[in-house]
Amino acid sequence: MTSGNIQMGPEGPDPDAVQEALQKALQDDPTLSEQPAEGVAAELAQRGYLEQEPDPVLVAEALGAIDADGPGEETEEASPT
Repeated sequence: MTSGNIQMGPEGPDPDAVQEALQKALQDDPTLSEQPAEGVAAELAQRGYLEQEPDPVLVAEALGAIDADGPGEETEEASPT
């Protein structure tokens, strides 16, 4: 899950680490997906999912990728469709 137009600096987590941390964080607190990317980026670092605060652009892309994948297995099993 990398974007060709994002230049990674010498600091900060890579996109795959951001997506993995975000998935864990959303399992613990699904309301994070309702917050702006800047707030989610700060929360990932403050709550210890990542050592450094990620670029909010990466967080926004990761949120978009997770939303595009649709609900997780738990949600699909819980709601009859």
